[in-house]
Amino acid sequence: MSDFVSAFGSVNPSLMQKLREKADMSDMTDELLAKKKEEINRNTIDFAWKSIQRRKIRACYKLSIWSGDEEIKFKFDDWDVNKQADVEKARAVGNQAYKLTQELMTDSFNVTLYGNSGVGKTSLAIAMMTKLRDEADKSIMVVSTAELASLLDNKYTQDDTRKRLIDIEKALKEVDVLLLDDFGTEGGAINALKPVRKDMQDYLYRVANSRISGDKTTIITTNNTDDQLKQMYNAKTISRLMTKNKDHMIFFTNMEDVREV
Repeated sequence: MSDFVSAFGSVNPSLMQKLREKADMSDMTDELLAKKKEEINRNTIDFAWKSIQRRKIRACYKLSIWSGDEEIKFKFDDWDVNKQADVEKARAVGNQAYKLTQELMTDSFNVTLYGNSGVGKTSLAIAMMTKLRDEADKSIMVVSTAELASLLDNKYTQDDTRKRLIDIEKALKEVDVLLLDDFGTEGGAINALKPVRKDMQDYLYRVANSRISGDKTTIITTNNTDDQLKQMYNAKTISRLMTKNKDHMIFFTNMEDVREV
């Protein structure tokens, strides 16, 4: 059984009994006993559901694919507007990301962050996801699309990679909030774009198609325009991944590369 599937196995039966064991119902009337049992059942179901959700959060995050295999941790408090020459622009971008995150606490929609490399797109996307995980108990997952394409290169020669890709695809379809980071870099340099390989196209289409039918959020960071992405991917995939709502687009226009290397 895959790591991802096993993480969603049945809840340990002992967990289901914990709340029941706390109640002393020996002296209750039938009516009070019935009400108490109903309350305990509700609490037990809630307890079990939260246990499953915690396991889902851990399982999905563990399957993240990081650029350079380096995990990034970032919160809104870490967003330093003074790193940018245009402080007001940096503040506006941070505020927009924060407000969208507040909406995503109780809603689901896709968000796209556009801008050049090194301007902070990934950092703010991670901040959004971290807040949703910590304050709304949403499962999150980060996938560098360039690294995903590299994994697909190895699937025909490495058995463990094929298994990993199966687990990752299941998680991509189920996770509450997915970040596709640096989407489009797998299509080559901006001045020499080419269609993305078919197996990558098919893989992401299955994921995108599955996610539109549920209460899922996909956050995308990209250095490319929508027109450029359409040169790389099937229009159906782009339509399912990229938001059409301008209020859900964050533009890092004219912001500077502040990446420390």
